[in-house]
Amino acid sequence: MTSGMTPGKTSGTTKKIPMVSTTEESKVTPFLGVQYSVLLPREKSECVEILLERFPSGLAFPVHQHKECEQTYLFLEGQAELNLNGELHRVGKGAVVYIPRLTDHAVTNIGESELVYIVVETYPEGYLPNEPTWDSHIAALKRHYNIRDEA
Repeated sequence: MTSGMTPGKTSGTTKKIPMVSTTEESKVTPFLGVQYSVLLPREKSECVEILLERFPSGLAFPVHQHKECEQTYLFLEGQAELNLNGELHRVGKGAVVYIPRLTDHAVTNIGESELVYIVVETYPEGYLPNEPTWDSHIAALKRHYNIRDEA
């Protein structure tokens, strides 16, 4: 190699390889009533994480924001009310929503059936150093929301 990089490494990070994922084979993590299926975990990419989120009818996720990532939602099933910086929007199947960093936002399932959508999270400056994996991210969220695992 003429670049001076070690084989298997790119710019100080582990070399990433292509992957194929399915919703059936993805890791599912329940959190605050939402079922998260990790389609592309952050540890497999340099700056993108892709999730399939399933909200039961009536569930409202609290207003929050992300300083480290922007999000794009692609709605597949159900009806949602989105709070974007205090403005309410009703969306359903086929809707695409872009949420820049530092935007207050929340999702509520206003339909009678499950709400299902894909979230593409892009980390322009990379993942937070203390959250390099999906599991470390969930652990940080549990600390933030003061949630203890049941014994």
